[in-house]
Amino acid sequence: MAVTEGSTSIPTRPSDGIERPAFRPSLSLGLFCGLVLAGLAGLFVLLAFYTRKGAYGSDWQTFYDAAARWRDQRRVYTVAAGFFNPPPTLLLLRLFTVLPYMPSRILWGALSAGMLLASGWLSARALAWRPESRILVLGAWWILVSAPCVLLAPLTGNWSGLILLSFSLSLYLLQRGHESWAGATLAVTLVKPQLAFLTLPLLLYKRRWRAVGGYLGACVLSVLVSLPLVGRQAFGDYFQVQRSVADWTLTNNPLQLDVPGLHGLFLQHWPGSVAASSVANLLSLGLVGLLACYWRGPWRPASPRFVIGWSLLLVVTMLGSSFAHSYDLVLLIPPCVTLFVLGERARLLRPDRRTWARAALIGLYVSPYLVLLFRQHFVVPAMLAALAVLWWSAPPVVRAAYDPE
Repeated sequence: MAVTEGSTSIPTRPSDGIERPAFRPSLSLGLFCGLVLAGLAGLFVLLAFYTRKGAYGSDWQTFYDAAARWRDQRRVYTVAAGFFNPPPTLLLLRLFTVLPYMPSRILWGALSAGMLLASGWLSARALAWRPESRILVLGAWWILVSAPCVLLAPLTGNWSGLILLSFSLSLYLLQRGHESWAGATLAVTLVKPQLAFLTLPLLLYKRRWRAVGGYLGACVLSVLVSLPLVGRQAFGDYFQVQRSVADWTLTNNPLQLDVPGLHGLFLQHWPGSVAASSVANLLSLGLVGLLACYWRGPWRPASPRFVIGWSLLLVVTMLGSSFAHSYDLVLLIPPCVTLFVLGERARLLRPDRRTWARAALIGLYVSPYLVLLFRQHFVVPAMLAALAVLWWSAPPVVRAAYDPE
């Protein structure tokens, strides 16, 4: 069958009678250019890091050396050594010392990249979205070449991928009603306590006692298992080192550009200022108060509002943490996935808000590169904008006829 327009015959369906959609190129020119530009930007971060620090200038070198010192029965925790993570982490690090340093670093980098990709997929599934293979491949590329991922996986080798996976996996478990296991999974975030300061308070605020029990039980178990192996001296040294570096927010000025939150923003411009630090603390407390207001209402993990609230939790964590680093921005992968889904699925968001969701997503992705180029805290306004858009996009609270809360 054909429609004749003048002398031109335009076929509307093939001869077999089966309608097929019009041909659409798999990659538009704009998308292709964006993918290439993102890859080049990630390569720039990679080369810039190696030019300055070389192959051995990484956090993983510090971790590996700490595990080697413990293996050789030497003192692990000193300020000069730079290892500040809790003693139970030594049990995991000890496994990697069976390999030479470079293979162990490559292995942990590959595992970290896998954790980031798994977290992105879990975030999409939390919103009941099953992306097609093409979207999965493109999303994996955007994640792997992003500035925080490049800084984390092949370069520094820090714990941030494991922490992100614990956040994403705990959301997955909460949505399936496994609250005790979700709480135990959230306890993994204590590998870096500066990124875990909102998790237990949220569970207590919402009176999720099984999740609280799982969280505290996992903490107690990790101490009981590690204490006989690492010794009481290691725990004592750990707390002593924590006290020694507690004032670095004020005294370690070079650190401030690498702190992506409010403290880094204020203390970069007013180094060593107690007033600036106090303002950052007050603003952080204000954001925590707003987050508490958002979480008022019923506990419905399967709802889009809950998933958006989980993204808000991560954004506020990054804004309020005074000891976070640039590679910790991988914690913004779930908020980015949420913004992408909100921007693509009309039934989750009104059309007039989809543009704002896409703009906030672009801001979160581009701002870390702007920090590296211009040495200013562009990530803070991007995170504040994302927080506003996520809150604005959340469905209203709808209470059931009977709500235990």
